[in-house]
Amino acid sequence: MSENNRRRGEFDDALKGYYQDHDEVLPEELTDYRSLTAESVGSLILGVLSLLTFISGLFVIFPLLGIILGTLAIRKILHASKELGGLGFASAGVALSVICAVTGLTYQFYVSASQIPPGYVLITFADLAADPLTGQIPEEALKLAFRTNPQTGEMSGTPVFIEGYMFPTRQRTEITNFMLVPSIEQSKFGAATRNPSEMVEVTMREELATEYKTSPVRVGGMLVVNEHPEPGQTPYSLNADVFH
Repeated sequence: MSENNRRRGEFDDALKGYYQDHDEVLPEELTDYRSLTAESVGSLILGVLSLLTFISGLFVIFPLLGIILGTLAIRKILHASKELGGLGFASAGVALSVICAVTGLTYQFYVSASQIPPGYVLITFADLAADPLTGQIPEEALKLAFRTNPQTGEMSGTPVFIEGYMFPTRQRTEITNFMLVPSIEQSKFGAATRNPSEMVEVTMREELATEYKTSPVRVGGMLVVNEHPEPGQTPYSLNADVFH
C-alpha cells in the first residue's frame, strides 16, 4: 500500500469517528425537529385573552374559540406526533380557556346578582317587548306592574330592576327624568327605536338626580303600564327609587 493511500484511509477513518461521536453528543430533540402548529399558538393566545371574561361576559367568545382551536390542535398533534409540536401550548390554551370561561362567567353572574336590591325582580327589555303586530303587552309585564285597586285604593305590584342606556337630552346634569333604551345604538340614534315598548320613561326622586351617562345604568322601582298609549308613546314608565 502506498503512503498516499494509507494516509487517505486514516483520514476517512477519522471522519467516520467524528460523525459517530457527533451523533452521540447531539440530543434527540435537536436531531428530531418538529414544527409548531399555528392552532396551538392561537389557542394559547385566546386562552390569555379569555381573562377578559372577568370584565364582561361578552368576551366569552375568546374562551370558546380557545377551547375549539386547542382541541383541534391536540388532535392534530397526536395524529402526527413525530412531525408536529406544540402540545404544551395547546394544552395550556385549553386549560386557560376553560378556567376563565367558568370562573369569569361565575364572577359576572355574582356581580349581576349582588347588585339587585332585595325584593326587586330583574327584568330585561325582552320581557317588555310588545307584540309587533297587535301591540299586546306581555302578560309577565302586566303581572309585575303596579296597579291601584279601585275598590280598596291599595297599590299592588312587584318592584323591578332593569339595565339600559340613557337616551340623550339637552340636559346633562341634575337629570331626574329620562328615557331608558336597551342598546347604545338606540341611545345615539332615536330612529333606531321603532317599537315604543322598547323604551321606558324613568322618573327618579330628586335625591337620585344624575348626570348623563354613556355607560349602562341600572334603575329599580315601580313599573307602571299604560295598556292603551298614544301612537308613538311608550306604554312603560318607572318610578325609580334605585339608580346605579
